[in-house]
Amino acid sequence: MPLLAPLGLGPLEIGLILVIIVIVFGVGRLPEVGGAIGKGIREFRKASKDDEDATSNVAASADASAQPAAEASADTIFCGECGTRNPRANKFCSQCGNAIGAAVS
Repeated sequence: MPLLAPLGLGPLEIGLILVIIVIVFGVGRLPEVGGAIGKGIREFRKASKDDEDATSNVAASADASAQPAAEASADTIFCGECGTRNPRANKFCSQCGNAIGAAVS
């Protein structure tokens, strides 16, 4: 099943569209137009991926912040800057890289 068949575009319609594009843009500018379309598609995909990553990061941070501080055991310490749980032996936060001070009681 051709890709454009669900849109009702057959070979004649596709050929007519291509002729109109060549007339409007000219043969010399077709590579520029194709490059611009490709660049636009790449930027759209990148923006979509960034949105998905941001959404998953927000959900992950919401899950992490939902854990009560009483869950902390004697061998972990929380970063004062970002709140990430780190092993007590760490001198720097594994998430944000800030120095971890003494435990806050």
